[in-house]
Amino acid sequence: MKPVLSALPLVLLSPALTAQPGLGVHEHGVGRLSLALQEQHLVLELMAPAADIVGFEYHPVTDDEQARYRAGLERLQQADALFTLPAAAGCRLERVALAEQEPHSEHEHEHEHEHEHEHDNGEGDEHQAGHNDILVHYAYHCEQPQALQRLDLALFETFSSFNRIELQAILPTGQLAATLTPEQPQAHW
Repeated sequence: MKPVLSALPLVLLSPALTAQPGLGVHEHGVGRLSLALQEQHLVLELMAPAADIVGFEYHPVTDDEQARYRAGLERLQQADALFTLPAAAGCRLERVALAEQEPHSEHEHEHEHEHEHEHDNGEGDEHQAGHNDILVHYAYHCEQPQALQRLDLALFETFSSFNRIELQAILPTGQLAATLTPEQPQAHW
């Protein structure tokens, strides 16, 4: 029965994500954070351009690229270094899961900022696979979920290329949407 309950917040999260226009747009410096709280189960889901996590978006080829890729993914799995929840809520991280994402093709990709691609100069043809996102799920069990009334992000310190995180949340009290920035890294509800 526990796996079914743990999956409920993810099921509840899907309609909120599909109802928001533009959430699938790949934009460097912008992450998408979804939050669902049901009973004692808290699920966070972070989707971010690979460039903001590892410094590039193509499949790592060289030893240096493979090391940078592994280091970025390892930092993503350190939830305590990325998110701070109120101690009174008694939230305990139960699981972190990385999910593979398909690359976005150039014609699907909508840049909302000025961006020069490293492969525009014709070098590194093996790096022209597209724009990859990294998706990470964080599952918590909270002893006192009623005390969970805020989220602080240290994500901006860990991954300095982020300039904003778009938060979508489903809470027992309703839905929440917020834009978090390095200057304002907290969400309250």
